[in-house]
Amino acid sequence: MSKHGFLSLLLILCMLLSVFALSSCGKSGEGDATEPATGPVTEPATEPATEPETTAATTARPAPEPNAYYPFNDNQEYIKLLGRSRFYKTAVALDWTAAGLEFEYEGSGDLKMRVEYAGDLNVVLEIEVDGNVRALSVQESGTIRLASDLEQGVHHVKVLRRTMAVSGAKGVFLSAQGVTMTGYFMDRPADNKYMVAFLGDSITCGVGLTANNGLLSYAFDLSSREGFDYDICAIPGIGVYRSSKTLGYKENSLTKCYPLFNYFRSATLRYMPDRQADLVVVNLNTNDQNHDSSAADETPYKETLKTLISEIRDAHGNDVPIVWVVGMMIAPDAMVNGWLNDVFAELGGESAGLYTITVETNNEGGSSHPNLESHLAVSQALSAFIREKNLLDLAPLAPSAE
Repeated sequence: MSKHGFLSLLLILCMLLSVFALSSCGKSGEGDATEPATGPVTEPATEPATEPETTAATTARPAPEPNAYYPFNDNQEYIKLLGRSRFYKTAVALDWTAAGLEFEYEGSGDLKMRVEYAGDLNVVLEIEVDGNVRALSVQESGTIRLASDLEQGVHHVKVLRRTMAVSGAKGVFLSAQGVTMTGYFMDRPADNKYMVAFLGDSITCGVGLTANNGLLSYAFDLSSREGFDYDICAIPGIGVYRSSKTLGYKENSLTKCYPLFNYFRSATLRYMPDRQADLVVVNLNTNDQNHDSSAADETPYKETLKTLISEIRDAHGNDVPIVWVVGMMIAPDAMVNGWLNDVFAELGGESAGLYTITVETNNEGGSSHPNLESHLAVSQALSAFIREKNLLDLAPLAPSAE
């Protein structure tokens, strides 16, 4: 090929390549302005694929064994303990007013719970399954029915004790061993934002209310309305320094009982709360005043009160606020309440987290105890007081309807 022919062929090839390049550029979009490439072309970055979160309800499981028995002690991670209950030996001890347990499970059919009982006072349980509530009296060990013929699905279960912890000066013990069900436990119900601990005597136990139902007390009402988790340690006849001899006490006071999980079960098993309280409410002094109290007892009362305050703060922290309810069953100006005020002032009063709230005295319930209206009024008063003193970060109370 001549030199002239070779140059002509080369020119034709260059023209074809130019046409092809222009055609390719047109595919980026009509009239789109694009930045020039500054590096090698790569695929868009993407997050690695992840499996969707699963729960007990969505995880594939084999069909459950019909009517299988599940000990609570072997399934602690699924059980929320309520009130002053705890895992004790191989069961959940439900010894105190409003003590209980809560769980969810996916299944169907019947739901039963095995219990162990010891005492001389019937224990009344409040059983709630999927919002349906009923009462059941327990007076012997065995198996109790929580629900029957449940449809397949997720079920919410709560069991609470209405009955006080003692009869006279003897403990009335109840333990929940486990459940028989056709299904699987779900995740443990979540804790509420705040925990409030209550210390008291028969008033806080609910004595004087219908059937001495502790779930009608100011303590439980406050916790339910405000959405608190709670711990109730209440013993009828107990005092700060003096307790009721007519109920069989000798020199027992709450300072001997409070550091222990249950003084009547064990004199050595200490109370170690899994969660410290954000606030402590105390309602004592009635038995100190009414059982041979006199001016000669002022010094030991005050020293014992200081011990009780130390025990409360050993359990729940040195900064936990303590609110003492004054006047619910005995007059606010009773001698023992004056001693209480002296001790609080000596220890620093409100600047040291020690508060008193004075309420209206009421003896119109059973055994001259406060009636239901009094309990509800005290519950409401505590709600307002907690907000007034900024003890917990709570939403403002809704205005009452006139």
